[in-house]
Amino acid sequence: MKYSREIRTGFIALATIFILVWGYNFLKGNDIFSKQRVFYTAYTNVGGLTKSNAVTVNGFKVGLVKDVYFEPNREFLVVEFMLTADNYEIPKGTKAVLVADLLGTTSINLVTGKDVGYYTEGDTLESDIEEGLMAGITDLSSSLVSTKAKADRLFESLDSLVGDIRDVLGPGDRNSSVNRAILDLAETMENLKLASSKIDGILDDDGKLGKILADVEGFTSTLDENKDEIDNLLNNLSTFSDTLAAAELASTINNANKTFEELALAMEKINNGEGTIGKLFKDDSVYDNLEAATADLDSLFVDIKANPNRYVHVSVFGRKEKKDKKKK
Repeated sequence: MKYSREIRTGFIALATIFILVWGYNFLKGNDIFSKQRVFYTAYTNVGGLTKSNAVTVNGFKVGLVKDVYFEPNREFLVVEFMLTADNYEIPKGTKAVLVADLLGTTSINLVTGKDVGYYTEGDTLESDIEEGLMAGITDLSSSLVSTKAKADRLFESLDSLVGDIRDVLGPGDRNSSVNRAILDLAETMENLKLASSKIDGILDDDGKLGKILADVEGFTSTLDENKDEIDNLLNNLSTFSDTLAAAELASTINNANKTFEELALAMEKINNGEGTIGKLFKDDSVYDNLEAATADLDSLFVDIKANPNRYVHVSVFGRKEKKDKKKK
């Protein structure tokens, strides 16, 4: 029993190793159970061709790329590929054309030749590159050159930018402009924080705004509770106003009209010269008589003031004057 257990353990280990090797080669596209025939070709530019890329004939996969490496002089790249299809032979004159699909994956397409005979394992096939792929490689090269120039300009700009930033930042002391700006920003943020806390205090239920809103809400509820009384009051005021307007306004208007009529009649009499005021306005003799009377009166007052004895007799001894009258 002891030996059989060791044998089973060894068998399991060998099976595991075999499965790992087979799985690794399977994932790479190699079939270890099929006959693998290796051929060669060469390109000046492989356009991204790598190991395990497909080798096809008319879209059918017959093999895969085994390796890509430089030849000793590094003038071109050698591509080593192998055929996995046992029933396919490569006719003479076949070209290994480098192609790319819509997704940009590069592969080798064997364009079958018309010559007599077949290539044997280890032979080198003539190479070619698809026109579209060649144009793409050319465009890629030009793009790389343009990209390099742009990258150089970008690095120059970055270098200049770093220099400007270094000049702005200064030596790094606390008195630099950036440090002062950061300190000012921190102070501003602190002020905003204090203002925000004050606003929060105002907006709280116990704050001023909360009390105002509470008072407004109480006033609104009071108005709502006394809605009927307010409606009655407004109706009464409207009725009283209508009554007052109907009663007093008409009488006032009538009195005003009557007054204006009497005033117009008086003005008409004055214009016609009727009455004292009318004669005063229309008859100049009235004005002249008044002016003459005023002048005479003024002269009288002047004479009275100058000769008061003519108009006023003052007797200190009244009785003696009586005796003299008797003698006469």
